Amino acid sequence: MPQYLNQELGFDEVRWATMRKTSYDSRQSFQLPFRKVLLPVGTRLYRLVYLVAGKYFDEVWWMPKAVFEELHNDANRAGHGGGRLFRNYIAQSMALPSGSFQLCVVEIELVQPVYAWEGPSSPLFDRPGGMQQIFLPNLADRGAPRQSSHARLVHTYWLKF
Repeated sequence: MPQYLNQELGFDEVRWATMRKTSYDSRQSFQLPFRKVLLPVGTRLYRLVYLVAGKYFDEVWWMPKAVFEELHNDANRAGHGGGRLFRNYIAQSMALPSGSFQLCVVEIELVQPVYAWEGPSSPLFDRPGGMQQIFLPNLADRGAPRQSSHARLVHTYWLKF
């Protein structure tokens, strides 16, 4: 039987290990119910970042393609706002800190199946939350935050403001 990334880990084993210098309880970013899921090869995941810096696989919070496209399409239908409106939609819907500094989008594709936790985002920071999000720890190869044996970078781009 094949072994997949995070297969033998429970949420309690990964919920605190999210940052190098500080740590927080990732459980607070989910509403109930959330669940452990096996994401298949070809799954596309998205996130907003401040600048394109190459350390994408070291991050743990991702948006499924359907959520990204829904929010992107909503922003595109508006007659104003562009990238700023899209960024605000994401900040309102996801369990993220202030959305005022996220300027770029990163898209990755899984090249191996991986286990992750999926569920609706919490209404943190007085925002509604409620969109599906993915918590995917351990994606970067050990000691190499710019590389992953489980995913590849599809592309990055700037939001148009």
